Amino acid sequence: MQVLVCLLERAGRPVTRDELIKEVWRGGQVSDNAINRIVAQLRNALGDDARTQQVIQTVPKVGYLLIAEVEPLESQPVTLPVATLLPEPHHVKAPEAAIEAEGSKQLNSPNTSDNKPVTGQSKHSYLVLAAYAMAGVLLSLLAFVVWDSVSQSREAKSEPVQDSIASLLPLTSLEGQEVDPVLSPDGNKLAFAFRDLSASEWRILVQDLTTGQVSLADNAPTANNQRHPAWSDDGGHLAYLNFDGKGRCELVLLDLLTRHAKVVSECDKATQSSALAIRGQELYFVDSDGVGDFKKIYQVNLNTLKKEQLSRPHSIGRGDYGLSLSPDKSQMAVLRNLSWFDTQLMVFNFSTGEWRQVLKVGYPLKSVAWSQDGKGLIYRAEEGQLHRYDLDTGERVRLTKILQEINSPRSNSKGQTAAVVGELMEEELWHWSVPGNTKPEPWVSSSRRDYRGAMSPDGALTAFVSNRTGLPQIWLRRINGEEIKLTHFDRFSFIDELTFSPNGKLLAGTINGAAFTLELAKSEIHFIPGRTSVRNISFGMSADELVMFSSEAGKRQIQLVDMNTGKMLNLLAENGFSGKFDRVSGEFYYSKMNSSGIWKLTQGVETQVTDKVTPLFSGGWHVADGRIWYLKSEEGLTKLIELDVNHARENAHPIPIANVSMNTLSMTNNNQVLLSVLANANTDIFIVK
Repeated sequence: MQVLVCLLERAGRPVTRDELIKEVWRGGQVSDNAINRIVAQLRNALGDDARTQQVIQTVPKVGYLLIAEVEPLESQPVTLPVATLLPEPHHVKAPEAAIEAEGSKQLNSPNTSDNKPVTGQSKHSYLVLAAYAMAGVLLSLLAFVVWDSVSQSREAKSEPVQDSIASLLPLTSLEGQEVDPVLSPDGNKLAFAFRDLSASEWRILVQDLTTGQVSLADNAPTANNQRHPAWSDDGGHLAYLNFDGKGRCELVLLDLLTRHAKVVSECDKATQSSALAIRGQELYFVDSDGVGDFKKIYQVNLNTLKKEQLSRPHSIGRGDYGLSLSPDKSQMAVLRNLSWFDTQLMVFNFSTGEWRQVLKVGYPLKSVAWSQDGKGLIYRAEEGQLHRYDLDTGERVRLTKILQEINSPRSNSKGQTAAVVGELMEEELWHWSVPGNTKPEPWVSSSRRDYRGAMSPDGALTAFVSNRTGLPQIWLRRINGEEIKLTHFDRFSFIDELTFSPNGKLLAGTINGAAFTLELAKSEIHFIPGRTSVRNISFGMSADELVMFSSEAGKRQIQLVDMNTGKMLNLLAENGFSGKFDRVSGEFYYSKMNSSGIWKLTQGVETQVTDKVTPLFSGGWHVADGRIWYLKSEEGLTKLIELDVNHARENAHPIPIANVSMNTLSMTNNNQVLLSVLANANTDIFIVK
């Protein structure tokens, strides 16, 4: 938005890259690729492109020129045309963990609507913007009027969270991924972890916000993979986690003046803490004794190196994994994992030693920050935006309202909050015809993630999950390219394992671990009675039978279940994990919990088909007509393997694209293939003001 405002204010004359950097990034270090990417996004939003250049023109070796006619409007609101709403579908709420807050009632985030953003007028139209845009209103205002159109849904059933929208000012724009942001105590420097899009390891960088200069915090040969920086009270030291590449995790304290780094504690290599924090001579961090152990908060004295546990005992979930000190450092906010979906926000008082349970949310958080007055917590809400929770009143307000996701808010001792804009991974769905010499082509993509794809047996429909309108929803793509949103959840829902019935009229999967079917003609969801903790869903030989993995009562089984009653019709495999029927032969194939390979069950007799692949998830393999299809990666090349069970032959089909996910494979009756393609995405750090 700031780039567009800069071009608007200089409409009719070229704007150099140096001017853009000086005004938008305040002289910071910005790559040419980053500027090119932003201009491409602007052109796309305005109905322009690099070939025709009828709105933004590239002036070689100079910069960019806004050539559209600009008409400033005096104190007139902008009204965007609204797309016609689709008929309102019947829908039910997904199973969820209740959101609880001390002294407050439950509040729901507003639903998203079926309205699609209007992409821009004709390329020959006037570019009309309101006076507030000309005055330089930033990212959180004009560019995201679209968000209002998708958040003020007519289907919202509860009072929406109050808005108190803050400005977002960019701090970084490197070509890569910037995460774990934390401002220095005086607010003049920013420490963060960075990696190039093609790299696997992270390095801690420090950016001087007055000059824009970016430098490595530690360039020693022993600095390998660094995360989660934290500033000392005087701003003279940085603490961070260093994974040394030898299976060892170290907690390092770096003197920024002498560049001397010392290890103050060892940590488990499985530790993934969302933050470190320094309070005087005490350093607080998360550690565990292994992958299966509870994560606990420890404090280590930087002088004596004495390590003590701070977390109170816990018996559920995975323990504590995030922490943040209040501006006056009298309290510490802590994130506690209660289950796969639930996060408890707690506050620890250093003077009294008391723990207070503040807020429980039904989705995973990455970090938490404090408001400037120390009376509120800032966290990522369900729709991917920042909310502020008042510790005294329990009131929640929304601080950001943009089309991108915002994560990892962290605050310093002045209560200044920095956060990450964007998601680490891009994901889209591609279509491929096999066998043959065709190349895969993009099938479903948007500005957010499109994933968990499944094709109907006849190839006419593609179901997928997308967070393009905020919360994850189930969408349907028709063969003509039309895309329809099928669900309207107003809570975060973990949607997994979508699969079509043999006749293509039903969709099945899990939502927050509960098995469901969705009747496509009515957009009506039916949850399978009593099946609230299952996975690896697929259809049986008929459209009213479901195959699912169940671990109830300590028994790990693959069961055939009546989808109407939830009752088990048949025990398919003891200790099985992922199973599928071959609907031509009627044979059942499955993987086991503690054994490699794929097994076959024929008239009660179990035999091993292959030991070369062990399917873990139902969405990652396909069975049809005596053939098992699965994905295999070798030396950077992904292949679709076709295993002829009857003749014990394999045929490998090389996939001529990179970054194919191993977890998504859906096929039609005539071998049309749906693949998921992943890629690292750019993220940037902003300050919330």
